Parts: sequence; C-alpha cells; structure tokens
Amino acid sequence: MKTYLLAIAIVLFAVSCNTTTKNKVEGTDAQAAASGTGEQLAVIVPSSSIQWKGSKVGGEHVGTIALKSGSLAINGEEVASGSFIIDMNSIVDKDLPTQVLKDQLTDHLKSGDFFDVATYPESTFTITKVEKAANATDSINYNVSGNLKMKDVEKNITFGAKVTKEGDVYKAVTVPFTIDRTQWNVKYGSKTLFDDLKENIVNDNIELQITIVAKVTK
Repeated sequence: MKTYLLAIAIVLFAVSCNTTTKNKVEGTDAQAAASGTGEQLAVIVPSSSIQWKGSKVGGEHVGTIALKSGSLAINGEEVASGSFIIDMNSIVDKDLPTQVLKDQLTDHLKSGDFFDVATYPESTFTITKVEKAANATDSINYNVSGNLKMKDVEKNITFGAKVTKEGDVYKAVTVPFTIDRTQWNVKYGSKTLFDDLKENIVNDNIELQITIVAKVTK
C-alpha cells in the first residue's frame, strides 16, 4: 500500500511540475522599440486582457490581468509600433471555489514573494518587431516581438498571434505561450533556485494568452 501511494504521489508531482510549458518562450536582451508611424489606434481596455495559468505541486490556477492603457500605429495592414501598460494590481484568480480563497491567492501573488505590486504596480510591453508568419495558420498570421518589463527586469520575447480587422477595430489574440518567471526575478518556490522546498514548489513557467482590441482614434 505504501508503495502504491508513493507511486501516485510521484505521478502527481510529475504532472503538476510539468504543466504550463506550452510554446516556451525564452527572454533575451531587450531590443530597440519599433519606431514606425501610421494610423493611430487606442486600446479598448475593457475588451483586452491577459489570461494566465500557473502550476504548483498538487495542481494549477488560472486568472487574468488587465491592461491599463495602450496604443498602436498601423501603416497600411502592418503594425508599425506600439506599447501597452499592464495593471499588476488587477491580477486575480478565477478558478478557486470561494472568494476568500481567491483573495488569499491574489494577495500572495501581489506580495513581495511574487510580483511585489506595491513597488512595481505596472508592467509594460513595447513592440520591437512584427512580421508576417511564414506559414500562416488559423491561429497565427503574425509573429510579434517586444520588450516585456516586469519588476526590475526587461527582456525581449517573441510569440505568434492572429491579427484581424473589422471596420476600424483591430483584434490581436496570441497563441498561449509560456515564459520562465524567474527571468523577471519572480523567484518564490522555484525548485531551480531553492533546495528542500518539498510541497512548496511552484513551477517556474507561467502560461500567458494576450488579447488586444484597439480602435482607430479620430
């Protein structure tokens, strides 16, 4: 019986520590921001969001982070430049069964253990390059590169997105992609940085999916 229970524990540990690795993206040195000009778009904040998924020993959690503001420049059909401000105080959990538990997790994510929103209330994403995908699919027609600044670290990342236009409204939805939070000094519970964490291990990988809706400004 003990052997059986140990086997189950090992399986659960392996599953929980290896989730959230979809489309892994490595952060590299920050690049110069794209400086192209064109038709100006403003982000529609209520329609835009970041979905996140994180995992730990025993399971995973999902939630959202809101944008505070953002703008884009469109030259013809091409994205010429753009930047976005992310409201880190807006991070919330969506999967726990009670509001008390949701608030407890949210407060921990906002604390110095994770994103330290008292010190770093905003993160930013600044576009450095947008290219048409060489092999477009139903979910990707562009590859977007940009500098993600979170806490005191800024790194360049690249991910695929589907960009569509309807009237004067543009919508971009990224594929789900994964970053290593420790690259941005979010270190709590990282088994790659700390020993003897036992059941307190939190996966280094965070899965993100970003939706941006923007409208031409008059």
